[in-house]
Amino acid sequence: MRVVAFLLASVLWPTGLLATPAVEKGAPLEIAPGTSTWINRNGSVLVLDRGQDGLLQGYFVNNAPGKGCRGIPYALDGRIVDGMIAFHVTWRNGVADCPRQTEWRGEIRPTDEGRLEIHAAWEQFSTIVAIGLSSEEPEKGTDIFTLQMGNELLPERVAPGISVIP
Repeated sequence: MRVVAFLLASVLWPTGLLATPAVEKGAPLEIAPGTSTWINRNGSVLVLDRGQDGLLQGYFVNNAPGKGCRGIPYALDGRIVDGMIAFHVTWRNGVADCPRQTEWRGEIRPTDEGRLEIHAAWEQFSTIVAIGLSSEEPEKGTDIFTLQMGNELLPERVAPGISVIP
C-alpha cells in the first residue's frame, strides 16, 4: 500500500521547468533541477529527479500491454546534457526481476499544443549471457513521454529564454 501511495504522490507532485533559449521551433529544452513526471502513450510512468549537475535518478513503471514487469517501479539513472537526455533501467528490484535492460536516448521538445515531450529511441537487451550462443539482437523502438502538469497545458508565454515554474 505504501508503494501505491508513493507512486500516486510522485505523479501528482508539482513540477518545475526551465525553458532554455531556443533559436527555432522544435529545439530541445532542459528541465530544471527537481522532480518531474512523464507518461508515454502506453501509460508507462517515468519519474525523473534531475540534480544540479544534470545527473538523473528516478524510477520507471512499465504499463505497456503484453510486456513483463508491469506495474512495479524500477530504478533508473541517466543524464541530461545540452538538451539531450539518456537514461536506462535494469529490470531488477527484488520484487520482480526480468532479465532485461532498456536504454533510452533522445531530447525534450515543445509541442504545438504547449506541452513538453521527451522523444527517445530505446534499445532493450537481455542481461543473461548464454554460453556458446551468439548474442541476441536488441529489441528497438521509440517512445514519446509527455510531461504531467495536472490537466493544464503550459502557459502561452512559453517562448525562447522564458522560465516556467508552474
